[in-house]
Amino acid sequence: MSVMIDLTGQTFNRLTVIERGGTSKNGNALWRCQCSCGNQTVVDSYALRHGKIRSCGCLSRELSAVNIRKNPKTLASMGHTSNFQIHDHHTDIPSQVLSKRNKSGVIGVSWDKNAQRWVAHFYYKGVYLLNKQYIHFEDAVAARRAIERQYLKQQPVLSE
Repeated sequence: MSVMIDLTGQTFNRLTVIERGGTSKNGNALWRCQCSCGNQTVVDSYALRHGKIRSCGCLSRELSAVNIRKNPKTLASMGHTSNFQIHDHHTDIPSQVLSKRNKSGVIGVSWDKNAQRWVAHFYYKGVYLLNKQYIHFEDAVAARRAIERQYLKQQPVLSE
């Protein structure tokens, strides 16, 4: 039988333990903690005690911001409007660039494993204008191409 260690009041990096917060799926105690930034979070006892979790997430965000500002390539291009294709104060790039994760070879067309169907997507000015399932790949591609012609006619589509 294991003995529960009471961590209430102890501080681990930026987190101060307030109270017990339940039990995780693996049986470890969960603790509600107050972060030095003011946020509260519930963390696993093992991760807390072994330094795997050091804050509510604020530390990671701060370190990422510092690293980005130290990156010479980022510094060289920071603030250049040429980095974005903005139309009417919205970025339409995700709808026009083939992602590295894309397996279909067509921008905005993907396979939904759960539904076992092809899905055509089109995101424009903050709204999904197309998010529909198709049985046949060709139908999904045709739907995507049709909406591209309708909304992106003033600019070339960077499909394949």
